[in-house]
Amino acid sequence: MDKYVGKIMKNMLGMVFLAFGLCGCVTTTGNYRPIGDHSYPPRITGCDVEIFRDHAPSRPYTAISQLTVHVEKTALMASDYASASDELKYQACMSGADAVIDFKEQKSSYLETRMYNLTATGIRWMDRATRQ
Repeated sequence: MDKYVGKIMKNMLGMVFLAFGLCGCVTTTGNYRPIGDHSYPPRITGCDVEIFRDHAPSRPYTAISQLTVHVEKTALMASDYASASDELKYQACMSGADAVIDFKEQKSSYLETRMYNLTATGIRWMDRATRQ
């Protein structure tokens, strides 16, 4: 009986370690730096931020912040824009930006860890830039 219980415990322990390994770890960090001498107050969390990944906006704007997001995932999970977009929008809101332009993406990996770095520029519409 003890051999049987010991075998079950060993198998269960192996399954727990396998489950933790497959879940992996995800780390997402972000920050922003004001551009120029003027900074803007943060907008409310979850504010509406327009994203211009493929084209420049047609409306006049001024660049107000440099946004950075870094994502690391293990267990062979992909790190990409989709995994960084919420943090990017959060950092844009915190910097006072109305929209985001000029995306630069960089992917790399080391062993089972996939890394994704995103930099972009937070902008404020000119009709709002003079107001805080």
